[in-house]
Amino acid sequence: MLMVLLSTQALAEDSSREPAADTQTVAQDQAMEQVREELTSMERRWYGLMRIRWHDTQRLSAGLGAMWVKQPRSIDCSIGCAIKGWHFEVEPGLYGIQAGVGWGTLIGETGRTKRLMHTVHFGWNVRGVVLRTWGDSSLYPQSQTLAGIEASVSIIRLNISAGVLRSLYSGPGEEFGEDWIITTGFGWGF
Repeated sequence: MLMVLLSTQALAEDSSREPAADTQTVAQDQAMEQVREELTSMERRWYGLMRIRWHDTQRLSAGLGAMWVKQPRSIDCSIGCAIKGWHFEVEPGLYGIQAGVGWGTLIGETGRTKRLMHTVHFGWNVRGVVLRTWGDSSLYPQSQTLAGIEASVSIIRLNISAGVLRSLYSGPGEEFGEDWIITTGFGWGF
């Protein structure tokens, strides 16, 4: 009889433990399902970028580009979001044109446009660039091609950039030209 009582008590203790274990298993399953859902709801998007700036070699220039990102479908950047990813930009100016590809991150908003990141609250990027100059460029020779790296930071729409470029020019008067130049710029946008 004592054995039956002990067995019944042990069985009752085991059955009281099972709901706690089941609750924990259910919570883990729900968490795993939520993670699985977030991972499968990711999509690739692009956001348009623009910039107007004063650049020491191009003088006044205007750039257009895009940033490719991967983010959940539920994210709405019309009132603000953080994005990071690969981007490209083409920037024609008065005395040259620059193209670049790189990596960046920003916090901004699209407003009603849905895909144009018109307000950048904070952002930074690093990219490889190719710059072709012409006309009254501040360089000698004035028409040449340069390649290098540029970094920029945008804070409340204001943009500051700096780069290090190497001249690819190899023509008459190259001994008077500069092999390496440091570029700077400031403006509005990303």
